[in-house]
Amino acid sequence: MLESVVSMVAVRPEDLRRLLAARGRGLRDRAILEWDYRGFRRRHGAVTRPTPSMTRGTALIASLSYSTYQLKLEGMFCKAFQLQGLEPVVVTLPDADLGRRYLELFGVRRFVTLDDFLTPDREEEARREGEALLARVREPADLKTLTYRGAEVGREALSTVSRYLHEGGVDLGEPRTQALLARLLPAAVRTALAAEPMLDALRPELVLFNERNYADQGPLCDVALQRGLNVIQFVSGFEDDTMVFKRYTAETKGLHPRSLSDESWERVRKLRWTPDRDEELERAFTLRYDKSATFLARWNQGWTQRQSREQIVRKLGLDPARRTAVVFSHVLWDANMFFGRDLFADQEEWFVETVRAVCANDRVNWIVKLHPANVWKRKRDGVSGELGEHAAIREKVGELPPHVNLLEPETSISTWSLFGVTDWGITIRGSVGFELPCLGTPVLTAGTGFYSGRGFTVDSDTAEEYLARLARIEAIPPPTPEQVELAKKHAYGLFRLRQTRFTSFRSVFKPVEEIDDPYEATIEVTARSAEELARSDDLRRLGEWAVHSRALDYLEL
Repeated sequence: MLESVVSMVAVRPEDLRRLLAARGRGLRDRAILEWDYRGFRRRHGAVTRPTPSMTRGTALIASLSYSTYQLKLEGMFCKAFQLQGLEPVVVTLPDADLGRRYLELFGVRRFVTLDDFLTPDREEEARREGEALLARVREPADLKTLTYRGAEVGREALSTVSRYLHEGGVDLGEPRTQALLARLLPAAVRTALAAEPMLDALRPELVLFNERNYADQGPLCDVALQRGLNVIQFVSGFEDDTMVFKRYTAETKGLHPRSLSDESWERVRKLRWTPDRDEELERAFTLRYDKSATFLARWNQGWTQRQSREQIVRKLGLDPARRTAVVFSHVLWDANMFFGRDLFADQEEWFVETVRAVCANDRVNWIVKLHPANVWKRKRDGVSGELGEHAAIREKVGELPPHVNLLEPETSISTWSLFGVTDWGITIRGSVGFELPCLGTPVLTAGTGFYSGRGFTVDSDTAEEYLARLARIEAIPPPTPEQVELAKKHAYGLFRLRQTRFTSFRSVFKPVEEIDDPYEATIEVTARSAEELARSDDLRRLGEWAVHSRALDYLEL
């Protein structure tokens, strides 16, 4: 939906050139995808297409994406539900004919679109209600509170605008932003209006989705939650061939999907910490930051090198007599305003206010590390030009003083090496917030929704409290041994227990240089027959948890 919506709004000349270039590649890309489809069908169709008896009911899969990799993953999840007796019904985009053909290779026979459940009267209602909601908006904060029939349509439209414009802070006075919101808010209302008759007609026993926070899928998930349905979100894990599944409920709605629920945290917290588990955790860290080990490490760290503390101090001109604090910035426009409670209006405001505070405290060395995912995410989206972080500093902060180093996304210094010079870490809710305390390094957070409040981070209740801590960060002590052990248990829970490891298929990822190709990844099915696939332990366990359990997290305990 986002692709069809944004094509109707005003774009800048550079955006238009990018869109025209993409259209020029259209026939080539379609041919590549057709070749991929035929190859996948030839290699795996006989294994994945046969379906068992499906007699229990319906599993609704929200597949509002053109990503062939996501389609193949969803196809494997459909097999898990089929093996539990559920028939998958897939919600697709109206023009996703190739996507439907991919899913048919996994025995999926029923497809619906949002359009199927929208009468002309409901289309007019979506337009009218969307315009009425938009008329109430004066600033971005207003959007965060807009709801329609239980769906957070304002927040979801705002997140979509931020993602499309690649801007951490959304300026409602900018014509492009106004044009996008004028399309996206009614689009979110439209999804909510379509969701109601869709759920009435299909009466699914479970609903599966990937991204719930954008205008195309978010309202559908919200309406399903309002009805008390069994709703599940999936996201990628930390390692190749892993996924993370979380049940979407009122309790987990504001949590990062990779987080541990309170129930899961209690189980993990009570684990006896042993040398064997410590070694397991150390291996997990190695996988996470070894640039040859996982696709995320290759995409985020592939161009970096391990460097000693002395090399980094010399390269960045750090004062060796002072300790060093590192701000680990987020991709400011990605997953913006998604999870928990933020101390600032958006990730750009957090970044600006944090850098201002950093500039004012010259008693420590400061490093502001821009997120390496900026490199591949911008390349995948076809974005060039000035980084939003650079623009924010130039427009709102000014020249950085000598005690502040800006570390670019393309830096050759590996993140693991940077940990070696970090005496304090700063983030909203990034993964460094649970990783650094495992190494005995304190982390200050600026938002909830992942691991804050678990006892091993320095959390603030207000922006003022957070900024005051930055002003005297040199007084913040390292975590106690008890806090370090808590952090290790938490990281162990995420790295070793929270991820669902798949053996019935393996993922194959392209190098980051080719990430803007028509597809960035694929899967290879390892089972050699439909019977062998039906006996796959990983699909059985996932299906049993999804259909029969109501535990919030899938844990491999």
